[in-house]
Amino acid sequence: MQRRPLALGLAAALTAWLVAPEARAQPSPEEIINGFEGVLGPVRSYRPSHPKGLCAAGHFTATPEGTRLSVAPVFSGQRVTTLIRFGVAGANPQADDRARSTRGLAIRFETAAGDVLDMANISAPIFGAPNPTVFLENLRVRAPDPATGRPNAERIAAFVAANPAVTLQGAWLAATLPPASWATTPYWGVNAFRFQGQDGQVRHARWVFEPRAGVQRVTAEQMQSLPRDFLADEIRGRIAQGPVEFDMVLQFPGAGDDVTNPTIAWPEDRPRAVVGRLTVTSVAAGPGGPCDPISFMTLDQEPGISFSDDPTLHARAAPYAVSLSRRTN
Repeated sequence: MQRRPLALGLAAALTAWLVAPEARAQPSPEEIINGFEGVLGPVRSYRPSHPKGLCAAGHFTATPEGTRLSVAPVFSGQRVTTLIRFGVAGANPQADDRARSTRGLAIRFETAAGDVLDMANISAPIFGAPNPTVFLENLRVRAPDPATGRPNAERIAAFVAANPAVTLQGAWLAATLPPASWATTPYWGVNAFRFQGQDGQVRHARWVFEPRAGVQRVTAEQMQSLPRDFLADEIRGRIAQGPVEFDMVLQFPGAGDDVTNPTIAWPEDRPRAVVGRLTVTSVAAGPGGPCDPISFMTLDQEPGISFSDDPTLHARAAPYAVSLSRRTN
């Protein structure tokens, strides 16, 4: 499997910093994690993103359509073991489950032959920045000003005015009530991948995991009455009654749809295919567990699933590795 470089050279990084954000080279993995830590302070004992969560386990089976559309081992049609992490967005391990923020569904698939594929999905159809450079700058402008100890509101406002795409995910979340359960929200991959089918054809696609229990959201009243940590107890009680299931659905772009910008959702009328069933059969009794030392970095199974030209996608795996190394050393 192809491995991508972990860092830009020093000269390239310095050159990148001296030009406008939109013209810079892709930031290094260290710069991205340093950007998180510039806002949060050093993060050594938990993930800098979605640190609140719990570990689960289950299995995945591709449909015949999934086997047709991808030659990746995970789509063979055989049952594939899965390790699953449900999460709550933000940088706080005690984040409020009632917040209008994303929920996470990270999945590690491992075939009987040892092939590994990871997917990191969120409960919003779009990402928070159009490319890695804007993502990093959005972190940097929110770092506390050394003179005041607080972020500079004018600097943030100027950045947002120049980069309105960073507001799109927040606007979607503000207009959408939070999930009533980790089991009753869709989870989108947001980035486009290339899928090579049994016919040799390569197709761009994005995916979404759709809950077979249906989409259920808390009411405005429940946002006030539910405990701030209700999600873990809810999913444990639910799975005690039976497995939780999601359909994995591929969505294919139409003419003119952007396959490189994860802040733009494709229209709902684009062609779709149900390519597999994810079944969650057990949940860890408490926090931690086998998910903790995993950063879900193995994002492709070439040639069946390979990266598109989306720069945000190419920038994902290496910062995960940097973050993991800082948490475990």
